[in-house]
Amino acid sequence: MQEHEKIVKKVKQKIKPTTAETKKVDDIINFSKEKVQKEMLKQKIDAEIFVGGSVAKNTWTKGQHDIDIFIRFEKKHKNIGGLLKKIVKKVFKNVKVLHGSRDYCKINYRGYELEFVPVYKIKKPSEAENSMDASLFHVEFVKNKIKENPKLADEIRVFKEFARAQRVYGAETHISGISGYVSELLIIHYKSFLNFIKESEKMKPKIFIDINKHYKNNSEIVRKLSKSKLYSPIIIIDPVLKERNAAAALESEVFSNLILSSRLFFRKPSLNFFKKKRIGIKEIKNRSSKRKTLLVVKKIKKEYAKEDVFLAKLKKALKKVNKHLLINGISVSDYGYFIDKNKIDIFFELETKKLSKYRKHIGPPVWITSSNFDKFLDKHKNIYISGENLACDIKREFEDVKKFVSKCLDKEISIII
Repeated sequence: MQEHEKIVKKVKQKIKPTTAETKKVDDIINFSKEKVQKEMLKQKIDAEIFVGGSVAKNTWTKGQHDIDIFIRFEKKHKNIGGLLKKIVKKVFKNVKVLHGSRDYCKINYRGYELEFVPVYKIKKPSEAENSMDASLFHVEFVKNKIKENPKLADEIRVFKEFARAQRVYGAETHISGISGYVSELLIIHYKSFLNFIKESEKMKPKIFIDINKHYKNNSEIVRKLSKSKLYSPIIIIDPVLKERNAAAALESEVFSNLILSSRLFFRKPSLNFFKKKRIGIKEIKNRSSKRKTLLVVKKIKKEYAKEDVFLAKLKKALKKVNKHLLINGISVSDYGYFIDKNKIDIFFELETKKLSKYRKHIGPPVWITSSNFDKFLDKHKNIYISGENLACDIKREFEDVKKFVSKCLDKEISIII
């Protein structure tokens, strides 16, 4: 692993925040806290301010321009999202209000993106109304682990850089990847980035990680956690909130991409694994040309109130189109989208270039009730058997693949725009 270690050492040197950068972040935090605190006193709002996320845990990487600032309100306040807006809008200009389970605020200040998040002041994590209320406990847990083993901070940075380069970083619905907190928990569990890489050789879902040993075994985790929290390929029991799977947002395909990248790095280590490659519609067109596939591209204007919500809807819409194409006998090689300055490029790369005049339609089993059998018979002609099911040939609406795909895309996208 000598070559692996050399590369990791270079990455650590490259991504660690500089002294000047750290000072700038500290200045922004101190200024923001001071101004917000003054405004809260002015409005007679009793609340606490704390910094969260990777900046608070010292696991942020060079060039990262996100700072999370949490305002902890007393339980007596009901609309803490509304209170937060009243405070932040008095302190900063051009405040963007975003909607979630609670409204929160985002601003750009001195080249940094500050997110102000309202949470409730709780004495223990089990009192949390949502996972954000437990943020202070998450920060304390990670900071304590790094205090025990200071080397963990750089190891976490390396893992995050790797995950970003491999496009598996981010728990937003349209990404369904690995969050910053999950990155930290993985490295706390595996002790180092290279240990994670080694272990990827043996990784096979489902993987259970319970750092604080909240449960006796994996079987107890399966019994006690709700099914909705067990879909992800990795189940990471939140050390401070045992009823929560911290990796619940992670999808199998994204996890598979992480494992592929890890195994390739293990076999042929290179700094290129930490560099995000440019992939856009131009690259997809070149790939399609080499593969001799049919490429369908649709461009839509970049117009939405909240990016995360729109992209989540777009992801769902494209999945629906993909499923419809498969049902109609169209083999899809790849599909997705790219965000440009003022537009979004949506693409479907297809192995099927031409459609038959008729498509096979699979119906119910042949032993359905007589009345239902007759209904199928009345509706369709030239019935035959496919396996155990009734089947028939249906004339296609389109024989032109490109037109058919375009129509499907137009229909689904019109619903979300």
